[in-house]
Amino acid sequence: MQPDTPHDHRVQVRYKPVAPSVVVFGGLLVMGGGVTLVFGLGNPGAIGFLFAGAFFITLGVFQFIKPYCVFDPASGELRIINILGFKNSVYGAPAGERLYAYGREIIRVLPDGAHATVRTGPGRKADFDRVLALLPPYRI
Repeated sequence: MQPDTPHDHRVQVRYKPVAPSVVVFGGLLVMGGGVTLVFGLGNPGAIGFLFAGAFFITLGVFQFIKPYCVFDPASGELRIINILGFKNSVYGAPAGERLYAYGREIIRVLPDGAHATVRTGPGRKADFDRVLALLPPYRI
C-alpha cells in the first residue's frame, strides 16, 4: 500500500503535555497585569505582566500545534523543530552522522567518530519509543 502523501512515513514526536499549564500561567500573568492597569494601582510594571503573559500563552499554543521533532526513516533525518521557528536542528544522514538507539537515548555518531546524545526530554515518551524502534541498536 502506497502512502497518501510523500510525508506519511515520517514519525512526529509531540511535546509533553505541559502546554496547558504554560497557557494557564500566561493567562494568570495577563489577568494580574490587566487588574493592575484597570484598577489604576499606579504600577507601570503591569505592562510587563501583559507582555510576559502573552508570550507564555503563545509558547503554550505552539506546543499544541508544533511537533518537538520529526524523524524520517527513509532518509535517516531527525529534525528538531524550534518552537519559535527560527532555526531547526538537523541530525542524521543529511548532516553526515549516524543515529542509533541506546536504551532511552538517541546517540549521534559524528563524522569524526565522536558521540553525542540527542535531547529527548521535551518529547512524549510514547512518540520517542516509535522513533527508537526504527533506529538500529548502538553497540558498545
